Amino acid sequence: MKRLLLVLLLLAACGGYAPRDLSELVVEDSVYVVAETRMPYSGPVFRRFPDEAGRVQLEGTLLEGTWDGEMMVYHANGRIRYMGSFSEGERCGPWTENLDSLPPVNLYDELVRDIESMGIYPPCG
Repeated sequence: MKRLLLVLLLLAACGGYAPRDLSELVVEDSVYVVAETRMPYSGPVFRRFPDEAGRVQLEGTLLEGTWDGEMMVYHANGRIRYMGSFSEGERCGPWTENLDSLPPVNLYDELVRDIESMGIYPPCG
């Protein structure tokens, strides 16, 4: 999470897009658009947990209003819930889905759970 946030901050500092809260965008025909212009949004986005204003729940990137690139979704305790990539709005490559917010007791159980929770989608373009 810290690494992705650092990359997003560096992009913003280098003339890229500053991360934008998803609540500022509107969904029209399954495309995220800027409310004022109704144009599809491109750039990094985030969403915070409703009850905890400072805690990030989702980080990802939109390209022309659809998911594109890496996405991370977190449990409230900071553990990754979903992690994977999109290409033109479709899941691609490996995805990890940790439905349990608490990590296993030992490393072996954690590795088994990670392997069992991995989904493989078509390669990213």
